[in-house]
Amino acid sequence: MVKPSLRVAKTRKRRTPSGTKLRRVDKRTKKPHCANCGAIVHGVAFGNQNRVRKMSRSERLPTRQHAGHLCSNCLKSAIKAEVRS
Repeated sequence: MVKPSLRVAKTRKRRTPSGTKLRRVDKRTKKPHCANCGAIVHGVAFGNQNRVRKMSRSERLPTRQHAGHLCSNCLKSAIKAEVRS
């Protein structure tokens, strides 16, 4: 079995033009979670940081309020609380 510290990261060995060897670590990000309940937030890009950075902003996040911070159920209750107060 693989060590827990190596399960998330992909390591690749690279050689620079000067001939020195180096170990490159590509870490994958975890799925984003809701700030209130901890559920997974859908519609938000995750994975390799290079892939996410190359996406446009509209592909990374939804365009609604609190996008990427609250799940749909918590967002509904937050909007209701704002309207009622």
